[in-house]
Amino acid sequence: MSKRPRAHIPLSELLASALADKLAQENRDTLRELKVPAHVVIRLFTPDHVILHAHGGADRWWNLTMTLRGEMLKAKDRRDTKVAAKIKRIRGETRNGPKRKIPSRPFNRRTV
Repeated sequence: MSKRPRAHIPLSELLASALADKLAQENRDTLRELKVPAHVVIRLFTPDHVILHAHGGADRWWNLTMTLRGEMLKAKDRRDTKVAAKIKRIRGETRNGPKRKIPSRPFNRRTV
C-alpha cells in the first residue's frame, strides 16, 4: 500500500488557521462546524500598527497586530487619528510640508 502524497497547504488556509486561534473558543468552533472558507475568517481581522505609522511605525510584521474588526477597533482608530493629527499640529506639518511663517509686517518700515 503506497502512501498518499501530502498536498500543499495554501497560504490563505494557514493564515486563516492562525487567525482563528485569536477568536474565542465558541466562535472558532462554530466557524469550524460550518466549514467557513478561509477568506471569510481572514476578513474578520484587519492589520493594526503597534507603533502608529504617523509616528514612524513600519509596515512590517513585527509592528502589526491582527485585530478583530468591530466597535472596539473603530474606537481605537478614532483615538489613533486624533493622536496623529495632534502630533502633526505640534510639529507644524501640513499635507504639503511644514507650515511657512508669515511675517507679521510683510513690508519694510520707513523711518521718517
